[in-house]
Amino acid sequence: NCGALPFPHPRLAGGGVPLALLTPTPPEAHLQVFVGAPSGCCAGRTPMAGRYSLAAERLSFQPAFPLLAGAPYTVVTRADNGDLEKTEFLLPATVAQAAPAVVSISPNGPVIPENTLRFYVEFAGPMQPHMAERFITLLDAQGNADQAAFMTFKQELWNPDRTRLTVLMDPGRIKRGVATNRALGPALEAGRHYKIRVAAGWPGAVGGEIAQPFDRAFRVGPPLRTRPDARDWIIDAPASGSTAPLSVAFDRPFDRVQTVRALRVVDAALRPIAGEGRLGADQTSWQFLPDQPWAGTDVTLLVDARLEDVAGNNFREALDHGLGSESLEIDQVSLGITLGPAVPLR
Repeated sequence: NCGALPFPHPRLAGGGVPLALLTPTPPEAHLQVFVGAPSGCCAGRTPMAGRYSLAAERLSFQPAFPLLAGAPYTVVTRADNGDLEKTEFLLPATVAQAAPAVVSISPNGPVIPENTLRFYVEFAGPMQPHMAERFITLLDAQGNADQAAFMTFKQELWNPDRTRLTVLMDPGRIKRGVATNRALGPALEAGRHYKIRVAAGWPGAVGGEIAQPFDRAFRVGPPLRTRPDARDWIIDAPASGSTAPLSVAFDRPFDRVQTVRALRVVDAALRPIAGEGRLGADQTSWQFLPDQPWAGTDVTLLVDARLEDVAGNNFREALDHGLGSESLEIDQVSLGITLGPAVPLR
């Protein structure tokens, strides 16, 4: 869970003098919590994000993200004289965890735009954080590594259970005219082949490590530098009374994670239609499968205007836009769809 973790402060043990009189330093100067076991911790490591507080002569740490069952953590306490003490704790695992492995890296298509903004690395189970810079590499066709391709963050971009890592390309390598782009050039160039490699050895959150490296190879196509336009989509409308899917062919690949929540289908009264949306394997198509047969003659597809394509362009503005370029002040895009003739009963 995400509850506060209380720890006695080293200067208060057997003392009784208020901490505020002994040391004016903030609580995090005396208590830090790290992901991982004490061995090898914690020089050069970033402590967990969260809030430290002092109350009733006890320091507490409220983590910003839920702790993982079965994963080891290290509590580091520091006395005013500089002495450190490391203590390991873990939450018992309630179910068996899968062996650490990479499941997929998206975008999934064989060709991706030159200015692709982000990649999602999916794992079979929760992983140790603060490892991406060490284990993820962009390689060209000759096997040369680009050490400046990806953004580095104090806190990596994980989903809550640490099974999906978002890896961002450095926008300075994408946007034209930016100093980094001028100095190093784009990280990806149209017409060339690359691969993203996740090296073996990355430890899982609850033990074990990735046994085999994982490579995601792709070719780079032309960049996407314009806003998407839903009027360019091709829609295959199902027949009223059927349970056939509503199918949409996009004009470009869209962000895999965002698309799940950005598209909705509503009826003529704007009531949500229950069903399941499925993004195509190459992220250029989408289907909606209704729970019940289609009713009436008209439905509407609502698209959140913040939905981005894989290059970071949304329906309001392009990511790499010039000064003075027009942005659209819209919250959503609506596409009216007329269902096909009702299927006759037999």
